[in-house]
Amino acid sequence: MTAQKKSIFKILFFIAGIIYSCVYLLACLTPYINPVKFWPLTFLALGFVYLLVGMIALFLLSLIIFRKTSLIFLLIIFAGFQNINSVFGFHSRKAFLNEKVENSFRLLSWNVNYFGDCQKKNDDPDNIRRQMFEFIQDNNPDVLCFQDFSNIIGKDFYSDINYIKDTLKYPYVYFAIDHTYNQSWAPTQYGTVMFSRFPFSDTGRLKFAGNLSGESFQFATIYFKAQPIKIFNAHLHSMGIHAENASPREYNFLEADSGLIFHSSTFRKLKAFDKMHIEQAKLIKSELNKADIPFIFCGDLNSVPSSFVYQHLTKGLSDAFLSTGFGFGGTYDSISPTLRIDVVLMNKRLRAVQHNSPHLHLSDHYPNLVDIQLK
Repeated sequence: MTAQKKSIFKILFFIAGIIYSCVYLLACLTPYINPVKFWPLTFLALGFVYLLVGMIALFLLSLIIFRKTSLIFLLIIFAGFQNINSVFGFHSRKAFLNEKVENSFRLLSWNVNYFGDCQKKNDDPDNIRRQMFEFIQDNNPDVLCFQDFSNIIGKDFYSDINYIKDTLKYPYVYFAIDHTYNQSWAPTQYGTVMFSRFPFSDTGRLKFAGNLSGESFQFATIYFKAQPIKIFNAHLHSMGIHAENASPREYNFLEADSGLIFHSSTFRKLKAFDKMHIEQAKLIKSELNKADIPFIFCGDLNSVPSSFVYQHLTKGLSDAFLSTGFGFGGTYDSISPTLRIDVVLMNKRLRAVQHNSPHLHLSDHYPNLVDIQLK
């Protein structure tokens, strides 16, 4: 390559790098600017991890091609420190100990996707429902917080509530029922649910305003070593990305939003539901701010850590994965391994001792297991 061609190539590389850097810098603003005011931030938040990887590649190439300006690209990378600290865990990898840490209790938060098939005629050793219950039994959590939970009432179906309560020995149950559907095969209850080996007090639910599907988030107080700890459990509105593949049972839970879910592009759905998630996150945050005792928030956010939703909720709180984990910690079993949309958060009076989110292909989400101590 002649000197002139090299010079032209370097200039073009630098211009392309600056354009790419401008897009990356916009993505760095997602924690601070409500995407309702500037909708492209919704999509930049979703793509931040990939923009970051591209930015690192750009910096490494600049060390070879344009060494004098490589520092510029390095500084631009660190402009996204808030998002980088939210999407990536920097702790060394450690095996999750099955034995609970002393003076701690274990919490499991999981979007269980209706616990699979609870029809008695389909019950066999490979049944997903059985495998999920075996996982719970093997890991022995003290508190269970489930999202996308349904309970079918009928002689041909097993009751998941009764099985968890009586067989798995979680005597305290609070089921926040958002809907009861009179299906052709049996009545079905749907919502979020908590099970516990510690007694509950102060249970309740708050309905999300403006949510077409009428979902709510629930809360309850447990007592651990005589200390009250409030637990919040939420499922922010599903995006309906794969709604065209929904089963007849799932369709009932999408019906209220069917105009948006089934007759809109993915682009429009993401835009609309991100706005809804922000309103839901604001309601949740206002309730978290009222808590004057140690508390835990767990749930399916349907939003990534670089989103305004996540940043708004986590302000002043610690994230169990970031406190103990390494890597991106994806929790959604589809689309991308970087999608960490399920969280366990806590205020400063509690700390996560260890966290595990094994990649079980049972629900469309991975479970979140956390051992928690009082500080």
